[in-house]
Amino acid sequence: MVTTAATPATLRLAHRRSAMLDLFLALQRELMGRFPHELAFLPCPAAPEVAQFMDGLKAWKQHGLNDLPSVLAHAERPHDLIDLAGEELREGSKLIAQAMAASEGALRPAIEGFADLRESAVRDLGRLLELEELDASLRAALGIRPGALVLPLHLVPLAPHFPGVGVLMSGRRMGAGYADCRRFLGSTLADAVLTLLAWTLLRALPGPDSLPTELARRLPGKGRHQQRLRVVLTKILIEMTVASLIRARDPEHRSSSDVLGTAWRYPRLFAVAQRHWQRYLAGAGERAECLDGLATELAATNARWWVEDVDAASLAADFYLLEWLRAEGDAQAARSFASWTPRLADYLARQIDLTIGGELGHFERGRHHGFPEPVGSFIQEVTTGDSRVAWWRARRRLGESRALALAVEAFNGPGVEYGGEAWGPVAATLRRYVDFELPPAVFVDQCFTLEHNNGSLFDKYFATDDLRAVLDNQAAGDLAALAARASEEVRRRWQAHTAEVLGRHDPAWLGLPSSVPAEAANTRPPVTGHPVGDAPIGALGCGNAADAAMYDDERHARPVAIGPSRRRRPHRPPHRRITGARVVLHLTTGPVRVELWARRAPHTVDTFIGLAEGTIAWTDPLTRQPGSGGFYDGTPLFRRVPGFVVQGGDRTGTGERGAGFRILDEFGPDAVFDRPYLMAMVNTGPNSAGSQFFLTLAVARHLDGRYCQFGEVTDPASQRLLDEAATEPGTVSIVRVEVTTW
Repeated sequence: MVTTAATPATLRLAHRRSAMLDLFLALQRELMGRFPHELAFLPCPAAPEVAQFMDGLKAWKQHGLNDLPSVLAHAERPHDLIDLAGEELREGSKLIAQAMAASEGALRPAIEGFADLRESAVRDLGRLLELEELDASLRAALGIRPGALVLPLHLVPLAPHFPGVGVLMSGRRMGAGYADCRRFLGSTLADAVLTLLAWTLLRALPGPDSLPTELARRLPGKGRHQQRLRVVLTKILIEMTVASLIRARDPEHRSSSDVLGTAWRYPRLFAVAQRHWQRYLAGAGERAECLDGLATELAATNARWWVEDVDAASLAADFYLLEWLRAEGDAQAARSFASWTPRLADYLARQIDLTIGGELGHFERGRHHGFPEPVGSFIQEVTTGDSRVAWWRARRRLGESRALALAVEAFNGPGVEYGGEAWGPVAATLRRYVDFELPPAVFVDQCFTLEHNNGSLFDKYFATDDLRAVLDNQAAGDLAALAARASEEVRRRWQAHTAEVLGRHDPAWLGLPSSVPAEAANTRPPVTGHPVGDAPIGALGCGNAADAAMYDDERHARPVAIGPSRRRRPHRPPHRRITGARVVLHLTTGPVRVELWARRAPHTVDTFIGLAEGTIAWTDPLTRQPGSGGFYDGTPLFRRVPGFVVQGGDRTGTGERGAGFRILDEFGPDAVFDRPYLMAMVNTGPNSAGSQFFLTLAVARHLDGRYCQFGEVTDPASQRLLDEAATEPGTVSIVRVEVTTW
């Protein structure tokens, strides 16, 4: 466990290895912490004995265990957990141990396959984290009291997201840390481990000058926004400090504030922290002086302002309303538009670039499929480690235009199956912008109107609930509605312009409001514009429609969504609508009749029938060429588990490929597997179903609410054939699919 001493000494990492911790984290990742398109090592859907792992974790939490216990690293075999975890956790530990034992045969070879990567990670940390040299700088920045600290560290190849780094607790004390050495490579791994070490120091050796204490002294308050402000600010300052120390050893290091999104999620707070804390890190100011300046600037505005979302609807309203004022001949608006729009375009371009890097990580499942060059090598490169960092390095090596062109080719080619069809146009638009083919104003307009698979391009870091309404207002020419969502500065500018128009013309004839606020008639506020994050409350580009006075008292501040919603749409539209359908799966062992639920899951049924008949386009994963005829003809039931499922729909027979596209989910909590012989689509996460399907052979309540059911085998003879197919010693394939619709 973490150990400390009373005398000053350097920090030290003690590398540890635990086969059971490796297995536990790998299983947790497979079932609960893996993105849909990442590498998978367990078949999906999970067998009941494996899926009970989740029930075991729930049982642990019900007994108050919210952190991973250090006993995970002490066990030598799965069932050791039952005794090591204690009597109160026995029932949950039993379920977890049984699940680990059931999955060990599949996960252990995968874990061992990363042995070389683990050794390489140890060497990278030794090279980049010379803790004896970093000790003094890190302690000074954090305000840590003297004392030695040894952190046992487990480099694991498969850890759950988010964030792939964590701690093991021994009671209330930290027992050890772990980091995913497959996802984090080189300086990114060093950043993650040093950040973990920094938090450990703050917990183990706090002092009167520690960052949390200093911030609490300068930014007091017990309100939820004040508390959130201090927590997020501490995180930002630690990330900045760590990035500075790592960058001194690797000038090309990309900060975790950028990669993990803290700088984008809290741009206002990050901008203030950067102005003051970077001075300290650069040696241009004393620590106390920089903290004073930071706190003074933050305290001048309500805490809520610094931690709430930027509203993309407000940015869009500012842009379109300012553009309209420019067209109307407002010279000041024209100058502001010309000055602000390039800054906004640059900010949006950098945010989209980061998101493209994340989306390229979806190709990880396909990196070994041998795509044609140069796309094959490009996908291999950008999916090595964290794709957001790998993409950034690839872009620097290849040049922005060439890298984006390859990204477009990847999205529109092999990436279509992984959701790339919506990202191809996004990458193409960004490429045209960086090649100066699109002026900033056109690019900004495209950014607001383009969408990815689930909605706005900015829904990861901005609030986007009202963005669609703003675009509709702009298309309809509803200037008053745009003004209501614009920043105070732009809104007042528009009101002043409107007042002038009213003074020259009959408002009834123009269809304008008969009155405007009195102050608007006498005020034409200057419109300047700031980069996102630097704009004060009410200013152009601040990303908020509230008046500055609304933040004088937190009780009267308008509520703003903290978690942006997603506007979902199908990856592919249904090719037709039917009211009922029946299919016969002609297996090599006999016919299986399935009643399809066309009303309950119309898009899924349409897609399945289209693939079966060959009436919708599909890509053959074996040849990578457009397929012809029925997709399912000649395909194997590649997974057959007696008493659980039979599974098919992959022409490669591996369970890793599909028909070249993904479809929208059509299920909710009412999708229960309370009886056998139900037909459902395989998925690896939200909106990731394609061509693969499974038929249950027993009640499988652990699958409830996670898979789209679209049919049922009701014929007793067909049910018997399915049971026999599951136990058939030889290969069982689908010869053809006979379809009847009405």
